[in-house]
Amino acid sequence: MKILIICRSFNNMAGGIERMAAALMNEMCARGHEVSLLTWDLAGAKAFYEFDDRISWYNLDLGSHVNKAGFILRIKRMLKMRRLLKEIDPNIILAFQHGTFISSRIYSLGQGYPIISAERESPSRFEHLKAGKWQWFIYQSFRLARNITIQCESYRKEYPGYLHNKIVTISNPVFPAKCFAKPIGEENGRNKLLSVGRLSYQKNHMALIKGFSKICYDFPNWDLVIAGEGEERKILEKEIKDLGLENRISLLGAVKDTEELYCNSHLLCLASRWEGFPNVIAESLAHGLPVVGFSECGGMKDLIEDGVNGILAKGNNNPESLAQALSKLMAEDSYRGKMSKSAVKSMELYQPNKIFDRWESFLTEASN
Repeated sequence: MKILIICRSFNNMAGGIERMAAALMNEMCARGHEVSLLTWDLAGAKAFYEFDDRISWYNLDLGSHVNKAGFILRIKRMLKMRRLLKEIDPNIILAFQHGTFISSRIYSLGQGYPIISAERESPSRFEHLKAGKWQWFIYQSFRLARNITIQCESYRKEYPGYLHNKIVTISNPVFPAKCFAKPIGEENGRNKLLSVGRLSYQKNHMALIKGFSKICYDFPNWDLVIAGEGEERKILEKEIKDLGLENRISLLGAVKDTEELYCNSHLLCLASRWEGFPNVIAESLAHGLPVVGFSECGGMKDLIEDGVNGILAKGNNNPESLAQALSKLMAEDSYRGKMSKSAVKSMELYQPNKIFDRWESFLTEASN
């Protein structure tokens, strides 16, 4: 097949969308397919994640993807995309996220290319975003998609019935761990509570910092380490300073290889308001690291079996319930140790070969 992946931006982007897109492109390329990437990036863009040299990367190179485009710029983008699509001539197009899908579908009208909308977040995101007012329009636009991919089967019921026959569930692959966490703390040592994710409204590190502050003095040998970068850094730094916890909470910035972090931590918490397929949770579990997340955060219940491989804190965006859940696991080494074995086993369902076989089969069928 000639597969075209379309993403809004890849330039130094360290998010889950870019990571999954890179992994999928690399695998499809390794399986003998011709793979191209099209983004809104400017010329000279550099990818955070590595991908195969055989993958052709096309940039629209017309204005920043961050700023809202005016009418003239949109016309220029449309004309250039149509030229590029004619040059690439893909059998199938996979557009990551609804905004990219809508633009791609409009820009390519009349050219006849089948486009799949790869949704990477739970429909519950509309409850937290201003974009929620456009939810009806977004769902209507999906009528023009060849298919819609979702990451968790539980999301299907949240979409309107007229879209159900277009929806295909394909979870993210979870790669085997090269090392395993030691959730049982060392005597007289420091224990690490880890969180990995962009410093953003969605990932909601503020709730984690506040939750940790409520119990940190009960657990003086525990530190909170947050890996990620983003627009909320200054806000989080101020909160940490105001709480007087500069010596207990660290913001590491973006980390490309998180393997060492997982293997040298004792517990992980992801306080997100919503997720798609929470890769950080899945990767932590694969490394034998017990996890904590909010029960009402999209995607958490699909991976966390409460009391078996982690704990679900009640509600969403609730520092108090998060503190209670964390306390249960921070207090008992043996509890975390027991969960570690269950954590690894629970991720066997997401072996990469199985997931990529599913993608290849689905893309082949959709291209026909």
